[in-house]
Amino acid sequence: MNEGTRPPKQGFDPRRHWAETQRNLILGGFAILLVVGGGLIGLLYGPVAAVTGVSCLLVFMGIFGFLFVILKAMELWTREDE
Repeated sequence: MNEGTRPPKQGFDPRRHWAETQRNLILGGFAILLVVGGGLIGLLYGPVAAVTGVSCLLVFMGIFGFLFVILKAMELWTREDE
């Protein structure tokens, strides 16, 4: 590949990297909690308890996601003043 045809490299943006890393860690943690937690509940207590446990975990994730969106909106709102 010719060096002249490559797109120019963009600089490293620490805020964007931090935001992507935070998002990936939160989503990965929730995925592990859902799969491993739901699987263990299903293994130990049966499929009905697993459905109940997974639904409770999903409700918790929804509440956490709602709070996360509110806090992100507040962060963006205060960042506009800078």
